[in-house]
Amino acid sequence: MIYYVEDDDNIRDLTVYALRKQGIEAEGFSCDGEFKAAVARRVPDAVLLDIMLPGDDGLAILRRMKESVRTADIPVIMLTARATEYDKVKGLDAGADDYVTKPF
Repeated sequence: MIYYVEDDDNIRDLTVYALRKQGIEAEGFSCDGEFKAAVARRVPDAVLLDIMLPGDDGLAILRRMKESVRTADIPVIMLTARATEYDKVKGLDAGADDYVTKPF
């Protein structure tokens, strides 16, 4: 199961759709609250995470995940429009396994 936290409905829905078309179980969430509730029910195998989110941003979510024994080992890919070298370094330093810039 892959969870994707992205507040843009179109981007989130398209990405989840593409994953499912490849036979990958995926679920999308628009905010940290929805994501937290889902993780409480089921720990995912991997997480795609946007940085710019309402409430806690993706970096705060990533830090919280890496501090928790339950979620520390989950691979996280930052999938975001934030493309500066500084943003990439912040994401990777916070524990992301990869950092991908959205092409749109």
